[in-house]
Amino acid sequence: MALLWLPLSGRAQEADAGAAATEPELLLPVAVQEKVREWVRVKKQISAERADWEAEKQSLSDLNALREKEISQLDELIEAAGSRLADAEKQRADLREEEANLRERRKLLEARITKLETALREVVPRFPPPLRNQVEPVLARLETADSEASLQDRYRDLLTVLGEAGQFDRTLTIDSEIRAIDGEQVEVQVLYLGLARAWYVDRAGRHAGTGIPTAEGWRWTENPSVAPSVRRAIAIRRKEAAPAIVSLPFPAPTVTGTEE
Repeated sequence: MALLWLPLSGRAQEADAGAAATEPELLLPVAVQEKVREWVRVKKQISAERADWEAEKQSLSDLNALREKEISQLDELIEAAGSRLADAEKQRADLREEEANLRERRKLLEARITKLETALREVVPRFPPPLRNQVEPVLARLETADSEASLQDRYRDLLTVLGEAGQFDRTLTIDSEIRAIDGEQVEVQVLYLGLARAWYVDRAGRHAGTGIPTAEGWRWTENPSVAPSVRRAIAIRRKEAAPAIVSLPFPAPTVTGTEE
């Protein structure tokens, strides 16, 4: 076996420092040295791997803490999403209920508007010509009964007609009309007492009479004797004469279309 010689301790070297030559010192065998070096290398490797493992373990611990935090956040998000989903479901249910209520209210409103339209069509013939002229476009829509019209438009038309009719019914209205009397076209002045009664007279005072509304329209009755009173009432209404009490005939309403 080959041997290696290693120097002795430092103290022995100092004792023999002055000697011209030293005795050879015993060295460890090469195989042992190799083992020693291998052992040192393994120790260093173990130490390095231990350090790496400690670092890796800390990294894994930090990563695990991060994952736990992310999981906690995800749980919170899921819980919040579940809460929002529940709120959304409740809102959807509320909206569906509100929609059903609105549909029911719309159905009731449509039935009411249809009923009012039907009732109004029945009384339109009683409207005097000047009132009809004021609301003619609205009456045209009412009489055609457009099913495509919105409830809002239909209700607005009803309010327009009823408003104009109410205003007309509260006032005295003078209108100039052409009448066929005794085969002649005669221009007459008509004094309407709201929607209830009317009196007419021509410029010459030869033709005069009264009018009442019926289901078929206004019915006029010739009565020349009322001409002076009607002319005076019209003049007072136009402020062409001083205010005074004027007596006018007030015929009774009819049921069958003829005067009673």
